[in-house]
Amino acid sequence: MSSTGAISHIALSASDFEASKKFYKFLLVDLLGYKQVMDKPYVSMFGQEGGLSNDSIPYHITCLIGIGPGDKTEHVKTHPGLHHLAFKAATKETVDEIYGKLVQFQEENKAIVGSSTILDKPAAYPQYGPGYYA
Repeated sequence: MSSTGAISHIALSASDFEASKKFYKFLLVDLLGYKQVMDKPYVSMFGQEGGLSNDSIPYHITCLIGIGPGDKTEHVKTHPGLHHLAFKAATKETVDEIYGKLVQFQEENKAIVGSSTILDKPAAYPQYGPGYYA
């Protein structure tokens, strides 16, 4: 099977780089099993094992997510750019468990997350297909 067309990486800009690194490390490493494959003053990268490697990343990864410093402009969901990023979960229970841990992280790290919030609790979304739960 060819990897042509598969997503190689996603780059996110963060208005608070240090806070974002802590959040994404919790989400990606602690909850979703990614590895932190790079941590430099200008970028922090996380990848899942199992795909292709290259000279700069010494791990076999299927998807790489990088976070870098951005400007302090407030994110507006409907402005041009990334609308949202979705991760697969095996079961509804897994979605609920991860949601609960993210809410707990948010409560314990108010200084980091600031006014950011999870917009919706997990729910069924039949408009996206039978059994769709997010």
